Amino acid sequence: MNIKIFDIDRDHAAIRSDLVKTFERILRAGEFILGKEVRALEEEFAAYVGTKYAVGVASGTDAIKIGGLSLGLKAGDKFVTTPNTYIATAMALSEHGLVPRFCDIEDESYNMDPEALEGLLKKEEDIRLCVPVHLYGQPCRLDEIREVCSKYGVMLMEDACQAHGSRYKDRNVGTMSDVAVFSFYPTKNLGCYGDGGIIVTDNEEAYRQMLVLRAHGQTDRHVHDVQGFVSRLDELQAALLRIKLPFLDEWNIKRRQNASLYDSGLEDLPVKRPVEAPYAYHVYHLYVIAADDRDALRTYLGEKRIITLVHYPNPIHLQKVYRHLGYGPGSFPKAERSARQIVSLPLYPSLEADEIACVCQAVSEFYGK
Repeated sequence: MNIKIFDIDRDHAAIRSDLVKTFERILRAGEFILGKEVRALEEEFAAYVGTKYAVGVASGTDAIKIGGLSLGLKAGDKFVTTPNTYIATAMALSEHGLVPRFCDIEDESYNMDPEALEGLLKKEEDIRLCVPVHLYGQPCRLDEIREVCSKYGVMLMEDACQAHGSRYKDRNVGTMSDVAVFSFYPTKNLGCYGDGGIIVTDNEEAYRQMLVLRAHGQTDRHVHDVQGFVSRLDELQAALLRIKLPFLDEWNIKRRQNASLYDSGLEDLPVKRPVEAPYAYHVYHLYVIAADDRDALRTYLGEKRIITLVHYPNPIHLQKVYRHLGYGPGSFPKAERSARQIVSLPLYPSLEADEIACVCQAVSEFYGK
């Protein structure tokens, strides 16, 4: 059995005809940039999340960049995130002169540790923005993080790029911060057919600034008051995402069911399974286990034609591009240990129970069970 890490074609089979019809309709309409489809998606996504505003942009990376800059940050300002996320969380802001700082994670959730955050903010009082990442689809401990940020006067931006539909204490992620960002990369729980992203907020001033920043800094036709960007979600992607949005909760339920099958199938094996926090509604963008012999396990599974990935093998603070920040091995022990141990197993809505059983059987065989 050949088991892919993702299978977008299979996931979308039931809506393929609607996607094709919509594609043809957009082609005939001839309106491709910031038209009625983008506006409708922005309204529908904001309503889904539970915020007043949403702004579609060209990618999740641009959502982080524009979301952060909409809060008035400027070159030289510091922000903090975790070192075990995709590098875009840091680079989207550092490429504009902002300075990344990092704090360690929790062992169980792989998310930002609020105590580590407070330790950093005590030491570095000039940090202006905190960017916790709801990694793999599990929300951070937002109450504690918000409390720490409020105590030290730090703004908050949720990186929810892997957490569409995830909830913290029955509130959707994206509703408990100054701004929040989502990616529509094709493999996300809600993905388009190329790059795409969206920013949500209740802050009207930040919202107005986002609209300006995504369109060349333009405040009126041919009037440019600030340095801006070209970052516009196109009509085609917005229209296709509008078809998929009503299915998001259903697909997340299927992801959770498949995660439960993995939990049962791997129960007696010497691997660390993901744990859903008591405050969380985990949407399992990824099903990530940890194993001391991760690389050998991946090789074995590959020989069985089971595709796995590692999200992410190289902590950001140890990447060459950030060597100038002065971090080194041992700076964030929990994040570094997770990078050595984690492996993402196949998980997506259309993954079948017998395929999950096959993966679990292969893992069991690897450990001689």
